[in-house]
Amino acid sequence: MILEINKNFDEFEIQNEKEHIIDESAFLEIQEIPPPIFSANEVGKITLKINQLRELTGYDYSKLPLENTQTQVIYNIFHDHPKLEYLPIINESGWIVGYFTRKSFLSIISENSYNRELLFRKDVVIKDYFNENVVCLNAYSTLSEASDILMERPEQYRFDPFVVTLDRKFFGISTVDRVLKGINIFLKRDFDALEEAQYSLGNFFVEYEKNIKNPLEYVSFIKLLLGPGGDFVHKYEINNDYALVVLLDVCGKGLKASSMVFTFVSMFNKQLEIMLQTNSFNLRNFQKELIDINRDLILTTSPELYATGVFIIVHKKEKIISVYDFGHGLIWVKRKGKVHQLKINSSNQVGTSFFGIHDNINITPISFKLKEGDIVFSCSDGITEQMNYDKEMYITRLPDVLKEFDDELNKNKKLLLKDWTQFRQNRRIRDDVSFFMFKL
Repeated sequence: MILEINKNFDEFEIQNEKEHIIDESAFLEIQEIPPPIFSANEVGKITLKINQLRELTGYDYSKLPLENTQTQVIYNIFHDHPKLEYLPIINESGWIVGYFTRKSFLSIISENSYNRELLFRKDVVIKDYFNENVVCLNAYSTLSEASDILMERPEQYRFDPFVVTLDRKFFGISTVDRVLKGINIFLKRDFDALEEAQYSLGNFFVEYEKNIKNPLEYVSFIKLLLGPGGDFVHKYEINNDYALVVLLDVCGKGLKASSMVFTFVSMFNKQLEIMLQTNSFNLRNFQKELIDINRDLILTTSPELYATGVFIIVHKKEKIISVYDFGHGLIWVKRKGKVHQLKINSSNQVGTSFFGIHDNINITPISFKLKEGDIVFSCSDGITEQMNYDKEMYITRLPDVLKEFDDELNKNKKLLLKDWTQFRQNRRIRDDVSFFMFKL
């Protein structure tokens, strides 16, 4: 018998004086199980089942070799199926008791000439050579559970494929790579769903607002850093006299911040709907509702999360804005050729002004009489704190850009975004970005 193995171990050939015939008794036939319906995050969803494995490797996985199979039989299986990388070994009771990978099998038979001669003796079986550290995961195991178990394996075979079972029977084979990709896919789907839900919060009053005859002239922009995030900006048309503009900026990013935004805005939308239905919208009732929402946020959201931002009630005819500020403080007014930053934080305030921390929140509205043609602008700190390569923040540049605003709000929006993009000089964006502007 002559054994030839190439240097890369990609192919190997064996020559015998007589044609080797595989003994069918060396295999246990495996019944193919019809794939059940799995939920989105279970291992069975990302498993290569027997029919798929057959197509990929050419090997009939419905027959697995028994643990007392001769080594040369295993050799012939790998030789005849060059795409076969993983071969489970089974006992007479049908249990998976070990496995070979193509790499591990080649390593054994190529170790030295004595080892090769020993392994191909007729009385030598594979039981003493296969890897017994087989991982058999139930098809209903979650992807996160699978990831934890697989990463606990010793380093030398941590990334080997693993067996998937269903009702204690062989179901298929999967890999660490498929588990991780599955986790990423399902996380992305969750992120996309949350992002869609977050953006849909602004559609709550769409039908109602169709009846408004003189809507506030308004534009906004929002870009969430990680899909769902901590910023929210929207305009609500209350009636023909009043509009309400809201900007929220939750401490933190991603899912946690998004959950607080969703909770906050959902509560607010519901309470605002009740006020509109009962015709009870006014400054006093609005302030009371904000205090009640803050109390509910403390009970329903993580204590490490809080929200800053502004609610601005706009009296469209009288040109008066009433500002409820909760730790934001970033509102500018462009009037003709000058830009003014509104002072909205009172030194006489008692208690915190952040939402979601303490019951003793203090949100006292401050009103400003504006003039026709004034443009009101506010943004999240994702705009103002963006730095360039000279470590300058955009807030130092912002007043000069606001001076260039004219009566066309959409044109102003494009101007600001272009200037902000050029300012950051391709530096990575590190926060959610949002702003609004409206004209009286």
